[in-house]
Amino acid sequence: MANFDFTRRLRTVSDKDLDKLKANFLDLAEQFDASTMGDHLLFPLEMTWFYGEPIWHELSEEKKLMLNRLTFCQNNYTTAVAEVCSNVLNFRASLDTIIDEDTDVALYMAREAVEETAHVQTFLTVVRKVLGYYGLTLEDLRASNQSIKLSRHYVNMHTVVGWLRGDLNFYYFTRYALNVNQKTVERCTINEPRMHPIVRQILRNHAIDEARHMQMSRGAGKVALDRMKNPIVRTVACLAYAQFASRVFLGRHKKDNRYTRESRTRLLELCGVPRERAQQAYLEWRDRVNQPEDCELVRAGRAYCLKCNHSYIDDLEIPDWLKRSMKRIVAGGYADVARPGGPTSVRPLEFEDLTRAA
Repeated sequence: MANFDFTRRLRTVSDKDLDKLKANFLDLAEQFDASTMGDHLLFPLEMTWFYGEPIWHELSEEKKLMLNRLTFCQNNYTTAVAEVCSNVLNFRASLDTIIDEDTDVALYMAREAVEETAHVQTFLTVVRKVLGYYGLTLEDLRASNQSIKLSRHYVNMHTVVGWLRGDLNFYYFTRYALNVNQKTVERCTINEPRMHPIVRQILRNHAIDEARHMQMSRGAGKVALDRMKNPIVRTVACLAYAQFASRVFLGRHKKDNRYTRESRTRLLELCGVPRERAQQAYLEWRDRVNQPEDCELVRAGRAYCLKCNHSYIDDLEIPDWLKRSMKRIVAGGYADVARPGGPTSVRPLEFEDLTRAA
């Protein structure tokens, strides 16, 4: 039976950074002063929600900066919530592992939860400071971010499935899609020329940790699928992954929902846009009325997400027909950058390996 021996290498890397967790995250978050933002961005300009739309051009330069920074706040608050979700499920998985399997593997699973907790605290500290600069609170942001409600459903679903099956293999098999999306946005943020230097360093350190967590997701996903011996269960898991991955999106996305719609509409409202205009602007943005194609960075980012998901699918020990079905489903959510059943129609992003600052 496949096992989690690969986590020993990941823990060795983690051991080297553990004593620097505070310096790499919490100390930097405390140093961040929102009054120093000036003309700095906190999110990739071209990935800012509504960038290039008529509503974007209707905003003053200061409001454009505000929209960019509140996009960062929404994105990283959602990331913080997602990491808490991972902690809940990782601790449950580590409990099962420390009782039934390798204790060293269980300790690494728990280690990830320690790292994620530092990330959550860091993001919330920075987000609160940015919101305070604009006279807003975390409650204002929470009220506008309707998509975080899906996090409860995500945890509850995997908890129920895990209880029924007696394992969390479905969770470990599907979480890679979330890592891919997060990595894409974060690496683009790091590369934004106008990024605030302290926020850039925080995100750089986070991306280094998350690269290891992404390796954990990919390796654990393959192990989890291998442990699903029933061919029907394996097929269902694969198709479920494809459906999930097709809905984890970057930028504008074909598969809309009311949570997405409200979160983006209410963000414009926080920037002073009347609700009726904000609703109209969202529908025009979603339906590509004014900009049929995304800007180059967004398209390349979406192509990168598709490429990573295809690579993950290729690594799975499943029949070729099932791989083709999975790729077709995932591509359905990324039709603007994919050829059905084939490679992406645009060049995906390429990222260099990151190292800690000296």
